[in-house]
Amino acid sequence: MFDLNIAHIDCDAFYASVEKRDNPELRDRPVIVGGRERGVVAAACYMARKAGVHSAMPTWRAIKKCPDAVIIRPRMNHYVAVSRQIRDKMFTLTPLVQPVSIDEAFLDLSGTRAVHRCSPVEALVRLQSEIRDQIGITVSIGLSGTKSLAKMASDRDKPDGLFIIGMDHVDDWLAGQDLGVLYGLGKAAIARLNAAGFYTCGDLATADMQALRIVLGKQAGQIQELARGIDPRPVAPNAAAKSISSETTFNKNLSSFDDLEAELEALCLKVSTRLKANNIRGSRLTIKLKRANHQILTRSKTMQTSTNKAHILFAISRDLVKAEVAPNRAYRLLGVGVDQFGDNAPDADLFDKFEMDDKRADRLEDALDKVTRKLGQDAVISGRRFQRSKKPVKPT
Repeated sequence: MFDLNIAHIDCDAFYASVEKRDNPELRDRPVIVGGRERGVVAAACYMARKAGVHSAMPTWRAIKKCPDAVIIRPRMNHYVAVSRQIRDKMFTLTPLVQPVSIDEAFLDLSGTRAVHRCSPVEALVRLQSEIRDQIGITVSIGLSGTKSLAKMASDRDKPDGLFIIGMDHVDDWLAGQDLGVLYGLGKAAIARLNAAGFYTCGDLATADMQALRIVLGKQAGQIQELARGIDPRPVAPNAAAKSISSETTFNKNLSSFDDLEAELEALCLKVSTRLKANNIRGSRLTIKLKRANHQILTRSKTMQTSTNKAHILFAISRDLVKAEVAPNRAYRLLGVGVDQFGDNAPDADLFDKFEMDDKRADRLEDALDKVTRKLGQDAVISGRRFQRSKKPVKPT
């Protein structure tokens, strides 16, 4: 136990926990963070989870399972700020911190014993207490010798737990575990493996490689190693997010461009805020539209220069959405995403129409950013969003 160095830290029901921390009246109430009516659950506290509520569940279904739940719309900027506080705490233990999402990260504490004058497990217990006492959020920690095993461990003792998987008897411990515990193995791959007769890590560990390749192709060797507790992947502090996106499901289907435009602006602001928080820029923008019949449309555009500016994202995505507006066509969901991160796109054009000499739009956005950081995301809203909030929406 005292020689293990790889940890996975996972905030417990993060969004819901932040809301309960900020409003003590919610402490003994089931809390769901997400959109109302036709929205989806972004997070559910453990009281709601006991009633059968889980992330990505339609809100209407969650309310049926837990009628007493308090539904709270997400406050992403606030969650990002709390996440930074927790991450700063992690960096006091080691510079080798690899965030996986807003509420979880891997840490490599190799070589930190002399600095902290204690073993990694003792430093982690201390960190867990500090986060609980100083930030008001509980975290669950998994400790082992590899990332995959540390991730498995953090799921074993929630909330506010610490679970350790030693390396001496990993084969025996893994043998009876379902395939779903393997970090990086997706649902589609698990379904294929189950169909081929593989259900546990023990089944994979002892499987004939040729039989595995028929199901998994080139990944067969790597996945078999995971099932044997072998994972050479290092904790990579500079591993970048692949994409940043935001989407919303409407209470009622929208068909008018004005209505879609107002929702689009809000989404672009959210994506821009997250890009700026991570100090990254993207050069490809993608919109996602879901029709009333659940058909999904995606449209992408590669920008001439990478950006994190909301007004640029809005201008480009606005054209993409407008092209999909037509009579008798209504949408239930709209999303915006940005990827291909870097300082500049490969073929950056010095005469990009959005990079004008006066930079007035950029200066205005910088000024608005200062206001929203101080007073909140909704301190200033545009006329189109204000009109959208006041106008009743007719069913289509």
